[in-house]
Amino acid sequence: METRILAGILLWDEEEQYVLETVMEDRYKLVLPQIITLASTEEKVATDELNEQYFGQNVIARCFV
Repeated sequence: METRILAGILLWDEEEQYVLETVMEDRYKLVLPQIITLASTEEKVATDELNEQYFGQNVIARCFV
C-alpha cells in the first residue's frame, strides 16, 4: 500500500483508529507509529503520546493512500 505525507485535521474514527481528514473531506488512516507535526506550532508528537487534546487540530502526517 502506498503512503504519502498529507496535511489535515486529526480525528479518531468510529473504528477507533487515527485518521486525517483533508480539505476535500477525504479520510486517510495514519501510518503507525510515527511522529506527526502540529501545523500551528510545528511541535512534533509521537502517535503513542496522542490524546484527546490533539483531536481536531491541523497536523502533517504520513498516511496510507
